[in-house]
Amino acid sequence: MILPRFDVLVPDTVERACGMLAENADKGVRILAGGTDLLVDLRSPIFRQHVPRCDGCPSHPKGSVSSTIDCSMWDSEPLMDSGGSLRDIFKAPDQSPPEFLISLHKLDGLKGIRKLDDGSLQVGALTTITEIERSGEIREGWTALAEGADNLGSPLVRNRGTIGGNIVNARPAADTAVPTIALAGKLNLQGVSSTREIASESFPLGPGVTVIKPDEILTSIIYPEAPPYSGSAYYKLANRKALEISTVGVAVWLVLDKPGGIVADAIISLGAVGPTPLIAESVKDTLIGKIPDKTTIRKTAEAVKDDARPIDDHRGSAWYRLLMVERITERLLHIALKRAGENR
Repeated sequence: MILPRFDVLVPDTVERACGMLAENADKGVRILAGGTDLLVDLRSPIFRQHVPRCDGCPSHPKGSVSSTIDCSMWDSEPLMDSGGSLRDIFKAPDQSPPEFLISLHKLDGLKGIRKLDDGSLQVGALTTITEIERSGEIREGWTALAEGADNLGSPLVRNRGTIGGNIVNARPAADTAVPTIALAGKLNLQGVSSTREIASESFPLGPGVTVIKPDEILTSIIYPEAPPYSGSAYYKLANRKALEISTVGVAVWLVLDKPGGIVADAIISLGAVGPTPLIAESVKDTLIGKIPDKTTIRKTAEAVKDDARPIDDHRGSAWYRLLMVERITERLLHIALKRAGENR
């Protein structure tokens, strides 16, 4: 892995970190938490993503030959100016690396899992995925989040990666962001002069794009108290069991008004089937206020499929994703319903 040159700044307070963000915004600055996604973003590609084709030259007189470089570049000024480095001439001008990384590793106040007096759960943004995965409290009361952590990356990635980094990266398939939305999580953001709390579903605007301001840092995520007769579940469908981006991710949370009663509240969030994680709005009509029997669950799963907006890509076709949204949602509703009956 070839990384660009950068300086590392190490603040000892959140306020100082926000100040560093503001001071260096025009020079290029990134936050370093666990670093598992940041290192991938920073590395320089050796070749272009799409290999150029030669349409005819002395070396390839018949043309239409796949080549690792546009043949004319061998004698071009860009190649000579770059010292013969293909890596440098292929770098897009708008993808300049940051001059500064701000490491948050000294900010212990952003780490850890804590139950608040009102019964809600506070998870610091620098809490590792492994800590979430191993938390008995999260697994019991906010099960979907624990199951999202189970499925993220590999043991090595989970040991380094943080929940804050996973959410702030704003990937549509993020394994902790999808259950956070289903569990109605709130994100606490701190800037140079103010703090604010926003709903997790309002945070991402598109792939890699969020509402976070240049001087803001995600400090913690607050999950509302798990009420009686509630249950949640998350499932990640991927082409392999580890180190894979999901083809479809679904998280379900529901609350019964009493054992065997109607569904008092429910949220279903969908990952990897839209530009951001999506909330299935159809549950308001098909599930909430109804007895969750097999027919209701089946109709809800069919309706949720229409809330998804997938695309075709190398992980799966849109048709396949829609089918899997329906199948996974139906399965998870049964699981969450069983857990709601056990949670008293």
